[in-house]
Amino acid sequence: MNITELLHKRVLVAEKTRSYGNSSNVTEFFIMEVSPSQNFLKVRDFDGRRYWRARADIQVIEILESVERAPQN
Repeated sequence: MNITELLHKRVLVAEKTRSYGNSSNVTEFFIMEVSPSQNFLKVRDFDGRRYWRARADIQVIEILESVERAPQN
């Protein structure tokens, strides 16, 4: 899959941890932007935080359906 196909989609990723061994965490991200080199992804996590991640540090597991949040009354 071409990385640009993930733009504006929710995805589950296996993200490398900063510990010893080959462990990883499964995390949900929204892909906001892809760098021109395609080596970095600007992502938004479920809490709304935005940051850049190296493409080499994440592995896309699954593309999720878009979910609209219900308005709060």
